[in-house]
Amino acid sequence: PPAGAPPRRKKHRTHVEVVAGQAGTKAAETPRSFVMKRGKLGELVAELSEDVRHVMEPHTARNLKETKANKLKDFVQVSGPLGISHFMIFSATERSKYLKICRAPRGPTLTFRVHKYTLSREVAAAQRNPRAPPNAFLSPPLVVLNNFGDAPHQKLATITFQNLFPPINVRKVKLSTCQRVVLIDYDKESGRFQFRHYTISAAPTGANRRLRKLLTSRAAPDLGGMTDVSEFFDPGGGRGGVSDASDSEGEDAVNARVDLAQDYNRVAHANTRSRIILQEVGPRMELELMKVEEGMCEGRVLYHAYVHKTEEEVVALEEQTVNKEALRRTRREEQESNVRRKAKDTAEKAAIEEEFAGRKKRKRAKSKDDDGIKTFSSFDKKKGFGKSLGMDKKTPKKGGSTAGGDDDDPPPFKRGRKGATDRGGGGGGGGGGDRDKLTGKKAGSGPAKKGSVDKNKRPSKQVRAKQKR
Repeated sequence: PPAGAPPRRKKHRTHVEVVAGQAGTKAAETPRSFVMKRGKLGELVAELSEDVRHVMEPHTARNLKETKANKLKDFVQVSGPLGISHFMIFSATERSKYLKICRAPRGPTLTFRVHKYTLSREVAAAQRNPRAPPNAFLSPPLVVLNNFGDAPHQKLATITFQNLFPPINVRKVKLSTCQRVVLIDYDKESGRFQFRHYTISAAPTGANRRLRKLLTSRAAPDLGGMTDVSEFFDPGGGRGGVSDASDSEGEDAVNARVDLAQDYNRVAHANTRSRIILQEVGPRMELELMKVEEGMCEGRVLYHAYVHKTEEEVVALEEQTVNKEALRRTRREEQESNVRRKAKDTAEKAAIEEEFAGRKKRKRAKSKDDDGIKTFSSFDKKKGFGKSLGMDKKTPKKGGSTAGGDDDDPPPFKRGRKGATDRGGGGGGGGGGDRDKLTGKKAGSGPAKKGSVDKNKRPSKQVRAKQKR
């Protein structure tokens, strides 16, 4: 920058999301999941799906809503933009409950039968002091796998469970973010997986039990019945009692004691020996791997616990699958070609109709302009507006009638009752007396013709008398 100018501000990449507890891990590399339920489920199974969704926090859709109208392909379509890597689908039949773990968007799919399960609220009800701090669910849990075998389906299950949770960078991880752990143990005798969920806490070891309680609790102790503070830590001292100063040493397991390299909480600090405490928060599940499919809830069956097929049957099924896929591809191409053809025909038809509509509109407008004057002149001649208002081009004669008009034509705008004579002149000129209503001739122009009968004249008394007889 030039001399005297303020220094240029240094930009920081604050828009790059960093996963809690895993420094340097971007959001695109973090596995995310959908936990959903499909079909008709009981209230307990629906609550189990909510507990599993709580386990998968924070990298899961906590408020995901499913409806009957939603299909699996709808969730698969939105999984790409949202970065969803796994689906956990709960379903139930009359015989048992099932859990499917799918790798989006192309599989594979592992189907587990849920033999037994315990909800989180039931686990908490069985404990004296349940512990489930909300801050523990702000970071993903650790995953511990035990006794997994070397069989192909066992290896696939191992990889699937590991990829459900983000990996750990041991050199850069922060101990304060390791608040939960998921333990999955495989029992070779029963062939089932035991699923457990715990919270992790650390407390200083080698100290008095009351001192540990004072350090870990925020409530002030009750010292009202004591004369000295030492009585709180050594209630039996000086009176022949036995001190419990060594109780903590007997309670702490040797394997649970660790030397912390970082500060874990407000009582377990770095370079101090502490003991690790695991407390179960649930849920519990006993799972059995039933089937492994190649695709997303479909495709070739790679493993089945109860159905075994020969090589000939496997080859026949593969050929049937290939033929079915080829037929479906052919039908799809045919449908797409039909759709394109119909769309082209529709567009051409619409263009032709639009062209004809434009021609009719232009022709109608042109004919309307040409016939406007003729229509107006013929209307004037028929109604006589031009004669009565003096709009004729020819000048009227002095005799009182307009040029080209007949004296016998009735005057326009007649008024009065039937049988009454009109008043005023007949034409647009001056002069002219009253005209008879029926004959149209002037009154007093001459005697009526012999034999003519005046319809408006009242009959005489003799005629009326004859009519009555």
